[in-house]
Amino acid sequence: MAGIYRQRHPERSILYRVLFHYFDKFLSEYENRFEREYGYFRPVIQEVVDKYLDCGNPKCGFARIRCPDCGTERLLTFSCKVRGFCPSCYAKRREEWGEWMRESLLLDVPHCQVVFTIPKMLRIFFKYKRSLLSGLCLCGKGAVLKYLRAVTGKEIVPGIMAVIQSFGSRINLHPHLHFLLTEGGMAKSGRFLRISKFNDTLLCPQCGGEMKVISFIEDHKVIDRIIGHLKLTFHAERPPPPQVVQHELVMAAEERGRYF
Repeated sequence: MAGIYRQRHPERSILYRVLFHYFDKFLSEYENRFEREYGYFRPVIQEVVDKYLDCGNPKCGFARIRCPDCGTERLLTFSCKVRGFCPSCYAKRREEWGEWMRESLLLDVPHCQVVFTIPKMLRIFFKYKRSLLSGLCLCGKGAVLKYLRAVTGKEIVPGIMAVIQSFGSRINLHPHLHFLLTEGGMAKSGRFLRISKFNDTLLCPQCGGEMKVISFIEDHKVIDRIIGHLKLTFHAERPPPPQVVQHELVMAAEERGRYF
């Protein structure tokens, strides 16, 4: 159902005013202040901002619209149609896209979200070579197929919708993937095989079976003996928790007491 047309005023928003007054200064200082941390400035950023600043501006053109029933006329300003940036244009496209996915694309089966992250030491490569993001998607897809093959023992084809996100909650560089994934996949027979839960940390590395938790080990003496036996190493970047420090002091006191 169509709504009543009301002229927008993006120039009144905080986002518009900040960009209008300070974006040129940001451009002039980016190389010296931000390039080292966030990578080179991509031209598409300026293109998106320029389009947004022209969104809803009557000086950039408009359409003349008229009601055929009563003759009322309005001027409809052109929108920027910028994806993922303009609050107004993106909200409309997001709703239309969501409706299209629900009605035309997604299967009528349970779905779940799967998030893939990478170690911090690898993020710098994506900062200077963004084409690696497509390869990251393929790696995520490969991991999903390998998991489904290990769980079901069959070659099944899941439904995957991949979204690449290059930043974290602090607007820092954090390349990762969000997958909207069917809980299972289609077998060669045409039957959908459902998997109720995804938890690859509990898969047996030898046979691919599901592993179970058999005990929780919290006694620090037992922990130390197991770590020593397995020769595990861990280089902490921060002080250990207080209970560990206290345990080490007690052990040192017991060791000292043997010699007195």
